[in-house]
Amino acid sequence: MAEHRSADCGIIGGGAAGLAAAAFLSCLSGGTVSSVILEKGVRVGRKLLATGNGTCNLSNIHAAPPYYHGAEPDFARPALSAFPPEEATAFFTSIGVECHQREDGRIYPLCAQAGAVLDCLRLTLAAAGVREECGAPVTAIHPGRDGFRIEREGAEPWYVRRVLVCTGGAASPSLGGGTDGYGLLGALGHPRTPLFPSIVQVKTDVAFVKAVKGIRADAELRFERDGRPVARETGEILFTEYGLSGPAVMQISRCVADWERRREGEMAAVLNILPDLDKKELAASLRRRAALPGRTAGDLLTGLVHKRLGQTVLRAAGYTDLNAPVSALREADLRRIAAGLTAWRIPVQGTQGMGGAQVTAGGVETAGFDPVTMESRKVPGLYAAGEVLDIDGDCGGYNLQWAWASAHAAASAMVRSLSAGGAPGGRKKGGNGR
Repeated sequence: MAEHRSADCGIIGGGAAGLAAAAFLSCLSGGTVSSVILEKGVRVGRKLLATGNGTCNLSNIHAAPPYYHGAEPDFARPALSAFPPEEATAFFTSIGVECHQREDGRIYPLCAQAGAVLDCLRLTLAAAGVREECGAPVTAIHPGRDGFRIEREGAEPWYVRRVLVCTGGAASPSLGGGTDGYGLLGALGHPRTPLFPSIVQVKTDVAFVKAVKGIRADAELRFERDGRPVARETGEILFTEYGLSGPAVMQISRCVADWERRREGEMAAVLNILPDLDKKELAASLRRRAALPGRTAGDLLTGLVHKRLGQTVLRAAGYTDLNAPVSALREADLRRIAAGLTAWRIPVQGTQGMGGAQVTAGGVETAGFDPVTMESRKVPGLYAAGEVLDIDGDCGGYNLQWAWASAHAAASAMVRSLSAGGAPGGRKKGGNGR
């Protein structure tokens, strides 16, 4: 190995998985394994700072393969089992991040600051002597007899014994997302699956939605393709000028993005904005309201739902004259209005794309990697972790848990491999092979 600009491990990508992997390498090796983080951006951890709207949803106690997606979701099982949410919590506590578990199973830092999580990770790495080199994208990885030469744009190469690629996905390009990792791994024989956005806002027909821009509602949402339900969620929905956002929408938006890339059939969002009322209770409420003196049709839903939202639902149901007396509404009208409140159908046009997405669905094919070690089956000594692989999780801490778990699996395997004293693939060191 070259003495200048060399390390045991080269970590390409300074996001959640890369930072955690560097910390694990130091801890698991007792500080005997050296590593360098090579980040294309001007600083590490930019996307981590934005997670959970800045509060950093670190993990979820329910993390298991059913909450993950990809061609082979079960690929995530060994890593998640070896480094479960309890281990992630213990790790962050050990580096100074006190954690808090909410009733829904989500785990957050007690201070609710993503910046504190990043600071504690960087302090840990600084104490371990891990180098961060930012602002020079990696352009190629060249395997050699003893390890790898990592080429960088406008900077000297690094010579390392093991390489971990954890560049993230294409989502959130403003925070550093891109396709670099797919190209690096593709050049080494690892193809990727189609990419599409996940945990993303949904674009709809805005004929009525735009009128309620900025309003939030706790509602039941289901997405239907050609009238058949494909996903369902209950929670907060935010109406926007382009369509729908909010936790409930983001949670199940993956099906919309998948439909958008295929364009098979018609997609619609169906909203029940009164999920806590059954049909009988709603019918009784509407009859009482229709009997109130001096009210107009536009006043019918006042006190039941947000006034502007109620009036928009009425218009969407075909009631354009909101100044008509409420007493003119008949039983058939009330049934029609009830249907509008519990099954408001809005045509879906697509998503806000990778620019608005939190996570990338799709990625480098997992079949080319060992699920226990994250090592390439094609290039010994090459590893991958995190979002660059074809594994994506639901909203709620699942994706960060995958980042920690896959990074831990890779770091553990690299430490074992390096401790064995051989070059990649078990070869004894000798000659630089470059």
